[in-house]
Amino acid sequence: MLMFIRLWLFFLLALFCIPIQAAQVYIIRIRSEIGNGLRVYIKHGIEAAEAGNSDAIIFDIDTPGGAVNAAKDIIDDIHQTNIPTIAYVNNEAISAGAMISLACDQIVMRGGGTIGDSAPVSLQGQEAGEKIVSYVRGKIEATAERQGRNPDIAKAMVDKKLWLVKLKNGNIVALRSDEYEKRREADEIEEVIASGGESEAELLTLTTEGAIKYQLAEAVAESLDALLEMYLIVEVNGTRQAMTRENFEFMDKDLPFVALKNANQNTVELTLADRMVIFLTSPIIAGLLLSLGTAGLFIEIRSPGFGIPGLLGLLCLSLFFGGHLLSHVDAEYALLAFVFGVCLLLLEAFVIPGFGIAGILGLGCILFSIFFIFSQAYETEQAITTLSVSVLMTVSLCVIAAYLLPKTRTWNNFVLQTEMVSEQGFHSAPREDFQHYIGQLGTALTTLRPSGTIRIGEDRLDAISIGNFVDPESTVKVVQVEGANVYVEEVLV
Repeated sequence: MLMFIRLWLFFLLALFCIPIQAAQVYIIRIRSEIGNGLRVYIKHGIEAAEAGNSDAIIFDIDTPGGAVNAAKDIIDDIHQTNIPTIAYVNNEAISAGAMISLACDQIVMRGGGTIGDSAPVSLQGQEAGEKIVSYVRGKIEATAERQGRNPDIAKAMVDKKLWLVKLKNGNIVALRSDEYEKRREADEIEEVIASGGESEAELLTLTTEGAIKYQLAEAVAESLDALLEMYLIVEVNGTRQAMTRENFEFMDKDLPFVALKNANQNTVELTLADRMVIFLTSPIIAGLLLSLGTAGLFIEIRSPGFGIPGLLGLLCLSLFFGGHLLSHVDAEYALLAFVFGVCLLLLEAFVIPGFGIAGILGLGCILFSIFFIFSQAYETEQAITTLSVSVLMTVSLCVIAAYLLPKTRTWNNFVLQTEMVSEQGFHSAPREDFQHYIGQLGTALTTLRPSGTIRIGEDRLDAISIGNFVDPESTVKVVQVEGANVYVEEVLV
């Protein structure tokens, strides 16, 4: 009997000593300017959280903002996951950072933090046009409504013409100037949170205290550990929701939940590939790569063979297109158009004399591909500005190269340097005399690329090679005469 009791107690002890699996939390840090490169990192982080069966995703945010189109894609990625999301505003969530925060299920702010000021601006810091403001205002309003937040507070972060006021009935609303005047005259306004209009207008930026006061944020935490300690993941009607312990007190205690206290924290680190994509797709670096790549190809086209300028040009262009492809920009067709355009220019330069349809189509394809990538990856004004600076830089580099290269030994090998003057015996033979040169052999005096100078007997003639370039002192044969154009082929001996 005593043995039976001991076994029973041992069984109960073993039952209660079974370890409870800790919650899994993935932390994605947003600590730089928001762009397409950062969006790739965030998307990979969300995918890793889903693959790891995470109980929650925490976005550790401290950013001055960035590109609106990248923020829009990040918001879409956040909305597509079924994992509860918490935005932790570690210091500031400005502009696009505020939009991303509003897309999360919960917003927790550190003391002394700020959130707001989401108006789109130009590269020069000037206000964007009404069309762009209207788009961003609609996007941030829809994002706030989706998460059950006051959309008027979100709109006041974008449109400084709006007055954000708290009415005496407790409602917080955004008003146009005429609506504000009517409410003010009717003595319905209790507090002006942000001034609107034209002269003294200001965009809404809330401190941690203000965000809690106006119910934009749910909680305050001085650290990630403090945040985890106060949150639970509760399953309500088959859907997991992030909820503070305080709010859970008002819920049905029979609901299944998991506490985030002592959760396993899985920080999603920026990989080398992520850092490379962020670096390569930044507007300044992208414009520089484009300029150096195009200038390198220009120099190589003007040079015989294939050397360092061509290799550097191809490397820069490969980094330009590769970075944008990895950042999920739809650059496949743009890359094909660019390659096709370069092939047409090479055809025009080496096979077809002059500059005609192939050259024009080649330039068109190249310009289309570049503008397409910039329009997809950056804001319109940023794309135009970066592209304009890149074009000016490219033209400058090509002009400098064209000016300096003729002074080098390499350039002298393929640029016609011979000065043909009458004192040296050069003359233009009458057109009717050229026909008798057909079938005669001569010697190339200069490089035929494809045009140059040959000598037949005592006569010096301008000639055009058919096929490959012809080096000086090579033997050539006249195979065709069209008017004043003498066509020759190299004779291999």
